[in-house]
Amino acid sequence: MQDIQVPEKKNTLKTKLLPSLFMLMGGAVALIFGLIQHFQMTQLLLVVFFALLGFAILGTIIKSIVDKFNMSMSYVDYFDDSGDLVEKSNYKDN
Repeated sequence: MQDIQVPEKKNTLKTKLLPSLFMLMGGAVALIFGLIQHFQMTQLLLVVFFALLGFAILGTIIKSIVDKFNMSMSYVDYFDDSGDLVEKSNYKDN
């Protein structure tokens, strides 16, 4: 019986920018909300600061969850007995 060479688990997703993207979106929403509500400058800066801080923490948590899920995937299902990569489909052939 031939031994199947399965590649080691590594993070192939580009999740490095997730916290930054969450911060950007959260900061933009907080800034627009503050401008619509006519906040004073100090209030606006505090709201945007705390929004950036909160969304940075949220983005980091989501990044770690996505990384953990990706690292726990089993790649054995994607290889046949000869070690060749097999394409999986989501539907059954009739």
